[in-house]
Amino acid sequence: MSKLCDACGSPKAFLGVGSASLCRSCEPEIRIEMDRLRAGGKPVNVMHIARRIFKETHSGGNYLLRDVPAELWQQAEHKAVDQGMSMRDLLLAALIKYLTK
Repeated sequence: MSKLCDACGSPKAFLGVGSASLCRSCEPEIRIEMDRLRAGGKPVNVMHIARRIFKETHSGGNYLLRDVPAELWQQAEHKAVDQGMSMRDLLLAALIKYLTK
């Protein structure tokens, strides 16, 4: 299972920059922002940059998922660990798979 790009959500993330997973399309934009911050003497956090870009691009924002049966959630957590994924990546991958059927 491939990781999702932290900046655009694409399932084609294969570049690790800082703590973020990025696709080739987003990496140049992230690098430009990193250079701008460094030139201004500000700290650079690649994950914060990627998440900000994601939020700006996808106005959907954050969602809470409530009342998930405990056993189902535990199975999902175990699956995420087995796949080396975060729960976010697991849920997004499941949504993408479901929507592209």
